[in-house]
Amino acid sequence: MEPKLFQIGFNKTATTALFWLFINSGHSALHSSGRRARRAGHPVVSKLHPQLVIHHNMCAGRPAVQGLEDFEAHFDMEHDLPNSPIKIENFKFFDRLARDYPRAKFVLNVRECDAWVMSRARHNDGQYLKRSMARLAQSEAEVLDQWRDEHARHHNAVRAFFAAEQDRLLVFDIDRDPIDTLVDFCAPDFALDPAQWGKARVTDDVVQKLGWERGNAQSRIP
Repeated sequence: MEPKLFQIGFNKTATTALFWLFINSGHSALHSSGRRARRAGHPVVSKLHPQLVIHHNMCAGRPAVQGLEDFEAHFDMEHDLPNSPIKIENFKFFDRLARDYPRAKFVLNVRECDAWVMSRARHNDGQYLKRSMARLAQSEAEVLDQWRDEHARHHNAVRAFFAAEQDRLLVFDIDRDPIDTLVDFCAPDFALDPAQWGKARVTDDVVQKLGWERGNAQSRIP
């Protein structure tokens, strides 16, 4: 079985930058909706959102990324369906991914919780937060509190699960850890060029450019 890498941190934690690091280092990778692969005419991605493919596979008892074997690495494994009570978060099924792909490595990409909440709340001009409020029938404050709780519970669950297989998991702080930490972890299965590491689609930079202020943008961040 070919090696795989799964990014299992939340969105708004440099998932796009990680994706392009792999792509620009010569590896096949899939990010969220698979826009790049769809434009290239990938037969599976062109027909159905790849996160739905993965979700359906797991529900049917098939290997999680069956039909998507062309991709070595997977990033931002969630699908926030508009106008729907359903949100797919395939990255939270890291235990299933680990079982289906015993040679796979996992990256838990993290950042400081309040900075992450602020970035997520402002994602897509605040539309991500609004969809979450509608889906959960919660106030803004309730959604933000739930995100903080999810942040802690998911990270604790990942660390506990991989405690006996620590060589398969890298907890990568996107603000503090040097990129060489990730490069070394991925070797030798994935040769990564650290020169390809950089910012991509940074919500926080957009916020600063537009002049949004903490507590005075699309959301009120306590």
